[in-house]
Amino acid sequence: GFARARAATQALIDAHSPPWVLSIGFSGALQSGMRVGDIVVATTICDLHGQELTNDVHFPEDPENGLYVGRILNADEIVRTVEEKQKLAAEYDALAVDLESLAVAQVCHAQQRGFMAIRVISDDCSTDLPKEVLSILGETGAVRAGAALGAVFKRPESIKEMWKMRGDASRAATRLASFLEGVVVQLYDARH
Repeated sequence: GFARARAATQALIDAHSPPWVLSIGFSGALQSGMRVGDIVVATTICDLHGQELTNDVHFPEDPENGLYVGRILNADEIVRTVEEKQKLAAEYDALAVDLESLAVAQVCHAQQRGFMAIRVISDDCSTDLPKEVLSILGETGAVRAGAALGAVFKRPESIKEMWKMRGDASRAATRLASFLEGVVVQLYDARH
């Protein structure tokens, strides 16, 4: 969540004084045509409350190969349905939605640190996330095992949906890790 992301970023900067902080993780696609595993690099991060930060990063966009560059929207909670995603896309003209990038960006901006938000799409605009996802993921993003077990008992078909979601997240994480390897090398080379 937002407050924890701010606190963690501040603690990281206080302890290690990094020249760059990367906010990486999963996000939901807000634009049709984006696929699970596509990468989004933020040039602007906004939220539902009118806050916005522009980030001066230059990345070559390559949508044909799953690389998008532009605006990310920071929401207050997981955006689960296609309808919600379409509404947010129209209102905010954003590529993707996440929960923490703006918090990290604000701390980095205040501390005059380099910042990049790089997200991988874990769910596209074509299907709703299972409704159980909201109860299964706790406030910290950790899986709540009791809630997962309860969801399976209440709606047995949810296990198939959650298994698919797990597979999508695993493939997306692998793609993100591969992409980040090149980014980190470039940031390191630029400093040395």
